[in-house]
Amino acid sequence: MSTSIPLPSDVADPIVLTDWLELLALTVDDGNASHGDLQRALNRLGVDGFDTICTDCMRELHRRVAATRENYPFTFSGTLLKSKGDWRDFTPYVFCLLLSYCDEKMKKIKGFQHEIMFEQLSCLAARNYIGGDALRFGSPRKELPSGFLEALTVVCGKVKEWTPVARKTLRRKDGGLDLVAWKHFPDEQIGKLVLFGHCASGSDWDDKINELQPNDFCSLWLGGDRSPIVKTFFIPHRISPDLFADRAVSAKLFFDRCRIACCVPSGQFRQLTEQTSMRWCENILKKVTA
Repeated sequence: MSTSIPLPSDVADPIVLTDWLELLALTVDDGNASHGDLQRALNRLGVDGFDTICTDCMRELHRRVAATRENYPFTFSGTLLKSKGDWRDFTPYVFCLLLSYCDEKMKKIKGFQHEIMFEQLSCLAARNYIGGDALRFGSPRKELPSGFLEALTVVCGKVKEWTPVARKTLRRKDGGLDLVAWKHFPDEQIGKLVLFGHCASGSDWDDKINELQPNDFCSLWLGGDRSPIVKTFFIPHRISPDLFADRAVSAKLFFDRCRIACCVPSGQFRQLTEQTSMRWCENILKKVTA
């Protein structure tokens, strides 16, 4: 099987190699990528221990199938990864895969704001997960007023938990808060599930995992918390189970690529972004295969 997609530079990392296999299956004519394809590619490079690396990649594929369920774009037999059909039917997963695979320069396409689209996707994942409502608070704002306190006033009115504290904002944009999700009881009184979310779509996500501290945000801007607030962190990447378990201590409610895609039907994401998420993916796939 020939492809113009080169192997990633870190040929010992089963996570990035599994991403490579997925992109291969998305872009080749027969829609297939296999254990054998990876084995031959690593063997040509003279990579030591490639059999073990390939086995680790197959295990990672099993984990992705289980974690994403019907929203995973592929079927997997144990050695053969096969596209289910049109990738546009699985836009949330493909969008996250491309965000993770591409460097910052490649991700930038004139007229598209991939960071905002990822925050929109994360809002959908949070809303669907709790079966409630969600608002994107991140800057630059589209759904809310551009001003920090003005936007916070709208959020308070929707969630019905706090009254914003009028204080000098020092040109604050979002205070590390990218989204708020909540689930009302029928009486709409205080005392409900509330999520405060931070989104990190770049490779430097690990440096941002502690940027949002809900208790501090509430104390500073909302006069303190009333309902318990769950810190939530969203990334488009896949990471190893060991790293996930370690970082979840700081992330709290941790959404990776598979958890996000599992929660969001493709049509819902495309509709919210007015099809721009799909068009961004189309442009990136052209870059990847050029």
